[in-house]
Amino acid sequence: MRPQVPDILLTPITDEAALETVLAHSFQKPIVLFKHSRRCGISYQAREEVLQLAAARSVPVYEVVVQTARSVSDAITRRLGIRHETPQAFVIYRGQVVFHASHYAITTHALAQTLDRLVTASRTDQ
Repeated sequence: MRPQVPDILLTPITDEAALETVLAHSFQKPIVLFKHSRRCGISYQAREEVLQLAAARSVPVYEVVVQTARSVSDAITRRLGIRHETPQAFVIYRGQVVFHASHYAITTHALAQTLDRLVTASRTDQ
């Protein structure tokens, strides 16, 4: 059993202006964006995976709760060009989606592997 991870590791996004700020931040370093539904058991399981990543890595992790921030969820779909699902996780770097997954494909391991590849690639770019 995994240890309980505090929710404070996820930064909520509640409006479209905050989303734009977060996406701009991705030009400095990779970010993880997670769309969560409070009505879905699978979403709670995926959220635990994202929380484990947040506890293990120094990567900004942002959360959109679709029930309370529907306009933000819709803006993500428009802005990123990827069909809406919940749960849904994205790794975004330099304004581009470099990884996305939904439902059971959202795992700490898959997210961490993507971040590791980005770190390796950025080292070879220097």
